[in-house]
Amino acid sequence: MHIIITGGGIAGLSTYLFLRKNLPPSPPYTISLYESHRPRTPNPNPNPNALNHQPEHEPSFDTLSISTAIVGGGLGVSPNGMRALYDLDPDLHAAVSAQGFPCEHFVFMGENGWTLGVQRTGDNGGYEGSEGREEVCVSSSRHGLWRCLNEKVGREVVKYRRVVGVEVRETGRRLVRFEDGGEEECDVLVGADGVRSVVRGSLFEGVEGTGPRYTGASGIGGFVDTDLPARVLENKAMVFTFGGSGFFGYGSGGPPEAKSLMWWSTFETDDLPSRENLDREEIKADMRKRHANSADPVIRDIIAKAEVESIYPTWVLPDLPHWGENGIVLVGDAAHALSPTTGQGASQALEDAQTLSLLLAGTLKRAYDTGAEGGSLEEKEKDAVAVSLKLFYDIRAPRIKAIAERGRKMDQQKKEMSWFEEYGMYCFFWLMMHFSPLRKLAMGDVNTQLYGWSAKAEVEKALASVESS
Repeated sequence: MHIIITGGGIAGLSTYLFLRKNLPPSPPYTISLYESHRPRTPNPNPNPNALNHQPEHEPSFDTLSISTAIVGGGLGVSPNGMRALYDLDPDLHAAVSAQGFPCEHFVFMGENGWTLGVQRTGDNGGYEGSEGREEVCVSSSRHGLWRCLNEKVGREVVKYRRVVGVEVRETGRRLVRFEDGGEEECDVLVGADGVRSVVRGSLFEGVEGTGPRYTGASGIGGFVDTDLPARVLENKAMVFTFGGSGFFGYGSGGPPEAKSLMWWSTFETDDLPSRENLDREEIKADMRKRHANSADPVIRDIIAKAEVESIYPTWVLPDLPHWGENGIVLVGDAAHALSPTTGQGASQALEDAQTLSLLLAGTLKRAYDTGAEGGSLEEKEKDAVAVSLKLFYDIRAPRIKAIAERGRKMDQQKKEMSWFEEYGMYCFFWLMMHFSPLRKLAMGDVNTQLYGWSAKAEVEKALASVESS
């Protein structure tokens, strides 16, 4: 069996690693991993998160983001994502934690300086409950997480070729076409190629309403080389500030000794940013104007010092009718671009990778264990893949839909609002943070829904159901 993965970001790299971990070793299989963008040459600057650093594989200012996993070049790997990393490889989990900043709390602030609430990020053992090992959110530069995954995969594995088309041949095999004119056949094609996925475009060719939609908001951000503020360092926290003129967040982009303060700001803009209409100084001036009245001295210091290093239009995808067929499957942003508000872009990509690999491993093992029964090896593999892709969507789509809905609710708090709306939001937010019944009524039991989920358990249930039927 030959598998091709398109996309060398978080979703693609983690899918490669989970497949290598979980697929049965016999009969042998091969995996090819393709990425369209070559990494940048590393800057010799010893601080990989410093303000003037342009790390490899990090988009420059004039390259617009096509990933919902990042805002401002940074991200948070939620406890469920960290748990997936630990299941994949404890050493990889340790490496991601070490290069990032474990956050035990989220601090929610009003632009007027009010502390609206503090929320623990710990998952209380996740699906295993008191018997499990607790995970917390880890804040990180996007490059830091990518680098850990890339080094685990091995730099020689990723091949830099741009995929431009996909088709299913009469033989039933998938044909991948490259920009350089080359072609390659495979038995399974994994589209991990982001929100503007070529693989998704081929899968839903001619079907309207299956492409990305700009939300009307964009994010900017970067890193400031400075000592971490007390609110971040002492509380081991990420800070989220809501106000009448938009949203602002900050946290550590690495371990405390890196002195890397990661920041991001989301704002409304009807016009979709493009390379042609970007004006760095104008964007920076608008940011300073939006947050000039912030009562938080950290925010005032950031907007005075920071350069706008990146701009990230936020995209979402509609609910797709499926995520794969005929041996082609979508993972990560290619399947379900989520609002950055969810804080789940990277973590859901990791869960996708784990779930898909466990399903393929389970169905293929059952197929191989039947021996000569049930047709040729090729036919049995094809049937196993078809079952896996159906179960993958059945398992993952409801979870993604619930997370996306929560993100839409949170996005409403990032819109510009009147004085009355702003203070009404503060009061409502404070009540939600201090009275758990109200919070659960408005947002559901977030910790249980987000962190009390297990790919292994869901796959075992799904496979048992197939077996019994």
